[in-house]
Amino acid sequence: MDQSFDDVWAECEDLFGQARETLATLKEPQPAHVVQASVNALFRTTHTLKGMAGMLGYPVFSKAAHRLEDIFDLMRKGRLRSTDSLIETLEAGVLALESGLDGLRRGRPEPEDYLQPVRRQIGELEAMARPTEGQAQDLTTLLDLPPETLRALSDYERMRVTAVLLAGTPIHGLGVCLDYSTFDERLRAISEALAARGELISTLPWDLPPEREGLAFLLLWAGATLEPLPVEAGEALESRQLVDPALIPASLRAPASPEPAPERLPEGPAAPMAPVHDGEILRLPAQRVEALEARLMTVGQLRDNASRLLRRVEEAELDAPRALLSEMETGLLDVQKSLLQMRMVKVETLFSRIEPMVKSLSRDLGKPVRLQVQGGELEVERSLLSRLADPFLHLVRNALDHGLELPSERLAQGKTETGTLKLSASQWGRNLRFDLRDDGRGFDLARIEARGLELGLLEAGERPDPDRLLRLSLEPGFSTQDQASQISGRGVGMDVVRSEVESLGGEIHLSTEPRRGSLIRLTLPLSRAVVNCLKVRCEGQVFGIPLASVLRVQAGRVPLRGGERVEVLGTPIPLESLQACLSLREPEAQRTFVVLTQQGGPAGRGSFEVAIGVDQVLGRGDVLLRSLPELAQTPGIMGGSPQEDGILWVVDPEAVLGLAMDSLMRRVASV
Repeated sequence: MDQSFDDVWAECEDLFGQARETLATLKEPQPAHVVQASVNALFRTTHTLKGMAGMLGYPVFSKAAHRLEDIFDLMRKGRLRSTDSLIETLEAGVLALESGLDGLRRGRPEPEDYLQPVRRQIGELEAMARPTEGQAQDLTTLLDLPPETLRALSDYERMRVTAVLLAGTPIHGLGVCLDYSTFDERLRAISEALAARGELISTLPWDLPPEREGLAFLLLWAGATLEPLPVEAGEALESRQLVDPALIPASLRAPASPEPAPERLPEGPAAPMAPVHDGEILRLPAQRVEALEARLMTVGQLRDNASRLLRRVEEAELDAPRALLSEMETGLLDVQKSLLQMRMVKVETLFSRIEPMVKSLSRDLGKPVRLQVQGGELEVERSLLSRLADPFLHLVRNALDHGLELPSERLAQGKTETGTLKLSASQWGRNLRFDLRDDGRGFDLARIEARGLELGLLEAGERPDPDRLLRLSLEPGFSTQDQASQISGRGVGMDVVRSEVESLGGEIHLSTEPRRGSLIRLTLPLSRAVVNCLKVRCEGQVFGIPLASVLRVQAGRVPLRGGERVEVLGTPIPLESLQACLSLREPEAQRTFVVLTQQGGPAGRGSFEVAIGVDQVLGRGDVLLRSLPELAQTPGIMGGSPQEDGILWVVDPEAVLGLAMDSLMRRVASV
């Protein structure tokens, strides 16, 4: 793909994020003018996406975006009302477009219809929006305004006048006279104030009285009242209600329950509005950010060298330069953390894409599903999360189609009618873990084995263990479905998952229990992060232990040796030296400090505590961690960070605890 389009892809990604956020606001009850502002924002977003698709040369995508744009246009014109089912359909449509665009970015051909998953629902919406015979289309003639002013209204403004009048909301006219030098600023301030209190339908030129100077405007505003007027002294020309909705003939009023009129907002915090992205966004190529990070690393090393030179000279007048260098170190770390945060995005942005798809599939398959998510606040690199989108969508589709049973089948097994799908994200040492669990039927190992024999992946007479059978489901073209559906069964989903995860340097783990459900775990290496560490020294080397795993720091009363027990708060806990855990030379027992760590035991293992002996505790601090290639197979080390005294090695608490237990077991065995 041409790199010149990188900014366009990034802009599209942001637009989809804005669309998801705005649709989320429509799920909760909102004042009418807030709903209208949200719908207008969605209309503009899809219109922009349509234009960008044309710029990229994808006419089918542009056509699909145009169809969604038409739905939002019908909503903003009042011909479709915001309902739960409507919002779910639109969420599924936006997700289909987003997934399709991601496929294009990866070089896949355009599908025939991006909106295939919601084609029927969109057709129903379009049919509902068709005007019925005799329905009033334009009530603007009821406004108490000159004919030439009415003719200046656009088709959209006419539709909004009709919609709000049928909903029972009064329409007011506010005439203002503004000074030439400040009219643009004042007009914007007045418009924003009116829009916050109701719906600003139109801003029109207005005739200025002969005795006044400046520019005059008429603002049409729908709301319960105009008080207090957002104008300064001398600006208001007139303010009056242009039509009373009660005077509209009953034959023209909407038979359905009317749209609630916007209420007068109380003093204090404003009502929630549609997300406004008014901050300036700068788009930078990732290579520039990486080059800046490398340059900062070089500057940090120069600072470390200068610090070492100053330490060799023990003179009082050098205290000030040393303090300045310390402040420089803090500043450099802050800049490095800021650069890292520029790359980061919360996992909840991925989970938010999955939620509408689960609702849509649940409805289409007739399987009630309760979606639970955990760890959405975890931040990972944007590029990583983007590449995980497709694998997660495949896994969720498979879980709902293959894993979860129909309600009747679940009830017959003594389960609740509603299935459960759990998504979680967490960080374990040097790795990120993404889990997908369901409480369905589990993998059908017998069916997998039979299918493996059919495809020649297993030999007759072979007795494969469950792990081998589960791995077969990741093979290209493997599927236990006799017929492919629109959701799954083509034998490409799990292969895509495995390929993407392995290309990221990660692993995929499958486990299952008949009639109890299954677990799919994606484990991916952490490339970089800022970790808050406890810094310790052992045999002249500085190590960092992530504070999230440190429960207590304590000085022993007597010298301790590995394999002994130390009493902590009245409880004896096994002690092992950090050197023994890392296979380093173990000195004589001189450790007077211990660090207690705890592991919450993945995969159901219980938590346990071990005291790790160290020579000295140096303090705590943030460390910019990098996962260095040469450390990929180093047990107990999750990364390194350059410091003024050399490399600070950050230990992997989970791995160190396992190594400590192994070392202690060897000590017991040798006794």
